[in-house]
Amino acid sequence: MEEECGSAELLAIFTVFVILSGAVALSTFESGYLRQMNTLQQRMAVDTTRAVASAVEAELNDSLRTAIAAAMFEVGKFAGTKADVEARLRSYLNQRIAAGWSYSNFENIYIPLSDENSLRVVWLPDGGVRVYGYLNASFIHVTGAKTFGVKLDAGVVPRYGRMLYLANLTYSWAKEVPDIVALESALNENYSAERFAFHIYRENGILKLTLTELYGGRAITSENEG
Repeated sequence: MEEECGSAELLAIFTVFVILSGAVALSTFESGYLRQMNTLQQRMAVDTTRAVASAVEAELNDSLRTAIAAAMFEVGKFAGTKADVEARLRSYLNQRIAAGWSYSNFENIYIPLSDENSLRVVWLPDGGVRVYGYLNASFIHVTGAKTFGVKLDAGVVPRYGRMLYLANLTYSWAKEVPDIVALESALNENYSAERFAFHIYRENGILKLTLTELYGGRAITSENEG
């Protein structure tokens, strides 16, 4: 009888031990699972933050490329200066930045406006332009994940500087030569490899010159009396 009593007590102790062990194992499993899930969520938040920053950077570079082309086209129509082009393209880019971005699960997306210190404009030998820089941006996810900075680098085909130089040079020649038709023919032949087309004529006593970039369809027009 004592043996049976001892066995029952031993069984009870063993049962309690198994229950406690099971509870500890379950608690350990739940704790490990929660840690694993938290780590996974943090990694996903980091990846999401980086992806959004990359998307914004790509969009800004596309906007910058469009801004350069638009600025060169608009300023070129009136034979403006390189400084006018630079000011206009910065203005266009800053308009897009000021419009902001909206992504779900982000606490804050901050992009500062560009200026002469954060955006550099480089004029190339062929009259093209390259713009590059860095904006001290910040992207903060609701989980606390963060990433910083946006790199800018864009260029366009239109060769505004080259066109302006040739337009001014050609116009000075056209005012002096006796045969503008012959001059026009010679220019079109000499600069055909650069895909430029010249049209020189007089209208109501006014000397006019139109220089067109055949590749991009841009044109610069100059005119004067005499």
